Amino acid sequence: MTDETLKLVARWNLHCDNNNCHQDMVYYNDEEFFETHGITIRQTVMQVKNNYYNFDHDWVTLDGYANPISSDKAEDFIEIEEMDMEEWLDNVEF
Repeated sequence: MTDETLKLVARWNLHCDNNNCHQDMVYYNDEEFFETHGITIRQTVMQVKNNYYNFDHDWVTLDGYANPISSDKAEDFIEIEEMDMEEWLDNVEF
């Protein structure tokens, strides 16, 4: 995990917070994520079974049903173009 990735995740999570889309935030895949979001063993086992979640991946977010999905690349969950467009619009004077 690089500093660049950590900055990108922080930027994305701020974007999600500012746009009230907290369900799209990206987190480090650890016990704190599961405790904070109240993820159950049943949810996790089902996601593992369906190949949506892997304990060894670095990053995790929630799908549309509040189940964990994971990846080794945070970028898999981040809409970079969306963030860039919003920042561009924030700087345009109409």
